[in-house]
Amino acid sequence: MAEARTRNRAQVLVACASEWSSPARLPPVLRQAGCEVTVLTAPRHPLGVTRYSDERVDAPATLDGYVDALEALLRRRRFAQVFVTDDPLLSALCDRRLEPWLAGVLPIAGPHAWGRALASKADFCTLGAAAGLPIPASRVCRSFDEASAAGQALGYPLMLKQSHGFAGLGVRLVEKEGELAAAWQALAMPGEVLVAQRFVSGAIGNTVFYCHRGAPTAWMSAFKVRTWPGPFGPSSARRFAALPTVAPLLARLGELTGYHGFGALDWVLDEAGELHLIELNARPVPTIHMAPLAGVDFAAAIRESLDGTPVMRPPPPPSDAVHPMFPEDVLRAASEKTISFGAVRDVPWSDPALVLYHLRNFYRLARLQAAQLGSSGGDQMQ
Repeated sequence: MAEARTRNRAQVLVACASEWSSPARLPPVLRQAGCEVTVLTAPRHPLGVTRYSDERVDAPATLDGYVDALEALLRRRRFAQVFVTDDPLLSALCDRRLEPWLAGVLPIAGPHAWGRALASKADFCTLGAAAGLPIPASRVCRSFDEASAAGQALGYPLMLKQSHGFAGLGVRLVEKEGELAAAWQALAMPGEVLVAQRFVSGAIGNTVFYCHRGAPTAWMSAFKVRTWPGPFGPSSARRFAALPTVAPLLARLGELTGYHGFGALDWVLDEAGELHLIELNARPVPTIHMAPLAGVDFAAAIRESLDGTPVMRPPPPPSDAVHPMFPEDVLRAASEKTISFGAVRDVPWSDPALVLYHLRNFYRLARLQAAQLGSSGGDQMQ
């Protein structure tokens, strides 16, 4: 019976080398797609506790050790699709993208001209601008002098970004020339480039998509109503949006890259209603499990893709509701000392071990915060 089940269900792999919690929300979607789900993760990481995996393969918690474990697994087993779900792992694999064992693993083929944009903001901006995508004017900066020249050319304010940064941690808004040196010092790392990009004022959001061999089949767009951590971090609450320019942009991106799998385009919608692309996240992102709230069926898109019968389904008109995210909005509320009850609607109650992981994490963070407040003196409690 088990052999028949394995033959009839596509075997997929979810790979996460970091202690990120959002990848643990992907296996239920894959299960709905009819997949047999294997996860490769360190045992105590969130992906390792979800009840929606059919098999857990333990891996080292170090990035180098994890990559070795992934290579060993992919050399001995074949999967219908591999989902690389965290940026540190994606960056490490991008560096090795031409190695034969990674053929068919990454959402953009390693030898493809766009392969280097998988984990590089600099390459995405350069390649996207050359292809005519609506990317704000950008400069790749290898030194402070080049950043200063970029400021003169682009004008202020501008955004300064680490090319391999993620989660909004490697981004600074530079409002005037006098702030550039401090921003450069905070972000510059040996051997790494920074991206200076013209600042676009407007509503920030993203479009989460699934592509089959270069053709977008399902997607949803949303504004970032709240973010955490910081104003340029990931969403903690979202409001879905209908943007008519998204479909042709996704079609163009798919045509350019041959993209296969999940991804997300970050954008700014300016006051004139023009969309400006600012980043490509070439991996599944935290909101995929929320797709039913937008009337989008990513499970069907995966199932049809694996069956070789992809169907394009544009999203329906969304409501104006704001959807808090768990655990992001709880963490945001705690850091801002506010109350957030809405995020309980997004708690994965059907996955008790994952809920317990989050409760333990909240407790650990609360103890750490209390210790920091205690060491800084009682007057800080006001």
